[in-house]
Amino acid sequence: MTSTNSELKPQANEVNAVIDKLTEHITNNQDRLDFLDILHQFRHTFDTSTATQAHVTIHHTIPTTDARPTSVRPFYKTPQQREVLHKEVEKLLHDNVIRGLTSPWASPVILKKKPDGTYRFIVDFRRLNAVTKKDAYPQPTTEELLKRLAGHRFFTKLDLKSGYFQIPISEADKEKTAFVTQDGLYEFNVLAQGLMNAPPTFQCVMNNLIATGRWNYVVVYLDDTLIFSDSIKEPKKHVIEVLSILQKARFTVSPSKCVTAVEKVEFLSHIIAVAGIEPSPDKIQAILNIPSPKTLTQANRFIGKIGYYRKFIKDFAKIAAPIHKVTNKPGPKKRKFYWAEEQ
Repeated sequence: MTSTNSELKPQANEVNAVIDKLTEHITNNQDRLDFLDILHQFRHTFDTSTATQAHVTIHHTIPTTDARPTSVRPFYKTPQQREVLHKEVEKLLHDNVIRGLTSPWASPVILKKKPDGTYRFIVDFRRLNAVTKKDAYPQPTTEELLKRLAGHRFFTKLDLKSGYFQIPISEADKEKTAFVTQDGLYEFNVLAQGLMNAPPTFQCVMNNLIATGRWNYVVVYLDDTLIFSDSIKEPKKHVIEVLSILQKARFTVSPSKCVTAVEKVEFLSHIIAVAGIEPSPDKIQAILNIPSPKTLTQANRFIGKIGYYRKFIKDFAKIAAPIHKVTNKPGPKKRKFYWAEEQ
């Protein structure tokens, strides 16, 4: 499935304020001025007033089996939902994320209601994914990236704005991304979340641009690039190098999610500092707020969330064993579910 969320777009004349904010925490005046100068050199990378598509040599492809194209009729939407969907489609058209077309392919659209009453726009690509050949390009693991970052003192994080929407799709495969609404048929010009091979393509693009050969001072995980060092002066040339690459490729970053030369940074749901690595407090609180599971699916989701931080939990296997008794039932008892005091 793919979803979209609108972001506030700072106008071009606000870029100065954005850059000032990214450097205001640096206490040494010369270091602050140095980073200020660096960021201003690459100000276009921080200007998100218009949607951009990166100029990269790798385009996303969708190799499918010999199966016939998959298509469905548009799901019913209430008048209110139809208005929401119409506005989202118009925005995507305006930003050149999608275009109208005719195609033998058609995936359905789902509007998922959020707690605040608004809707999340989602394209359900499950039928397309079922006939797509899987890309085996490797993804770095959280564990290996955290080990690489451990012990370093200063961090600069660059988070691409709507990163998937900056990666182009091969012209020949665009029709396969078609989605259908009650008003028409549209296809993606850029990478869409929910496509089976979207993460491998994204990682491949970023590795080829940035990560390969720079393992000593930068790690990349999809749309997050993290530059690390032991001193505040050391990373300046590395920040210049990475921003130069991003600007040349016409990538833009999301200023609100970027940080420069900080001593503590959140990355892959962990807080990283020279003193050590710990789970993100927000993520831990979210786990603590999860109500007792009432279904097997909820129990599996719960064990997955706490398992992500298993290295921080002493005797995790022993503690989780009663939960696994519920989630790993063999044979005919597999789908029977209970959640008792033991769990």
